[in-house]
Amino acid sequence: METVVIVLGVVLFLQSLLSLGAALRFARYALRYNRPRSNRYQPKAVVIVPCKGLEHDFEENMRALFAQEYRDYEIIFVTENEADPAYSVLSRLIKNYSRRPAWLVVAGEAKIRGQKVHNLLAAVDMLNSIDRRAEVLIFADSDARPSRYWLSELVAPLGDKRIGATTGFRWYLPARNSGSALASRLLSVWNASALSLLGERSSFAWGGSTAIRRENFERLHIKQIWQGALSDDYALSAAIHQTGQRIKFVPQCLVASHADATFGELLEFSTRQMRITRIYSPRVWQVAAFSHSLYNLTFWGGLIWMIAASFFGQLSFVLAALLTGIFLLGATTGWTRAVVASQLLAPNRSRIQKNWWAYVLLGPVVSVLYLYNVFASAWNNRITWRGIGYEMT
Repeated sequence: METVVIVLGVVLFLQSLLSLGAALRFARYALRYNRPRSNRYQPKAVVIVPCKGLEHDFEENMRALFAQEYRDYEIIFVTENEADPAYSVLSRLIKNYSRRPAWLVVAGEAKIRGQKVHNLLAAVDMLNSIDRRAEVLIFADSDARPSRYWLSELVAPLGDKRIGATTGFRWYLPARNSGSALASRLLSVWNASALSLLGERSSFAWGGSTAIRRENFERLHIKQIWQGALSDDYALSAAIHQTGQRIKFVPQCLVASHADATFGELLEFSTRQMRITRIYSPRVWQVAAFSHSLYNLTFWGGLIWMIAASFFGQLSFVLAALLTGIFLLGATTGWTRAVVASQLLAPNRSRIQKNWWAYVLLGPVVSVLYLYNVFASAWNNRITWRGIGYEMT
């Protein structure tokens, strides 16, 4: 039995080395990113923001969208109905920032697609009827606060037509003095693992911070693809990859999101994400299922085996060294991601550094969470998103 555990330990050690290598490649790319030259691509742009309810610091997040350092852009906010709490706040902001062209669209209730996708389509339809000059579409989420240069940084690389879309990503900042601080930290570590999939050729475009040329959006028939979709970003990413274009991650577009999750909310969110992944990207789901099954079987199983064997005077120094090495590799991977985030999110550096221990130490616990998500997502296709139930087909 010990030999089997050691063999699995060697395999997991190699897998951990690959994960660290991916994190280091991401760090090298993010911290050495070369911005486009001073004659930057900056055409007329439209930022589309689907909203539902009032996120933490919702108004401040929306104010940041009105204050972008960009020559010519408009904003389209979308809610399901006028009873949504976000509607009155957005109406007031549009009035207060009258110098910046902004619109508020009521999309109505979705019937055959996700409400977020329905809201996005309503905004695109409205744009097509009022403005043909806009060359770039930007999709943003309301729970993140972009920097002043987020829009210009996100759009600039699209001057290269080999790039199908650009994307940012979010970094969850655990809430201060929260009774659910551990769950919020686990959410942040869980989410941070996706950073290794981003770079010059990213695996996906995150729907909370994506820019695409309007002509490309129309050429790829994204409106038609979204007609029955639940996930906007998975569907858009697949369409771009199928044409051989690439999705470019822009490090300066990493945005901060507030995390104040209970353990129930953490399980609901992470399982929903894995369930959507199983439907839209089964290969990614299968890789996650294999890698986290291997990790938990080997690391936690090996640890239990080693502790049990030590009671009988049979401590295996080879196994102990392997498990220590696996833990240290994972800790270094987590630390690397936190260092990159602290550099890219300078205003929030102290909050990230305050939680550095979570990114270093909680990796094995997060792997247990991922394994739970894999099993929980395998049995049915139903999710609840923003209070609305969906059955994915």
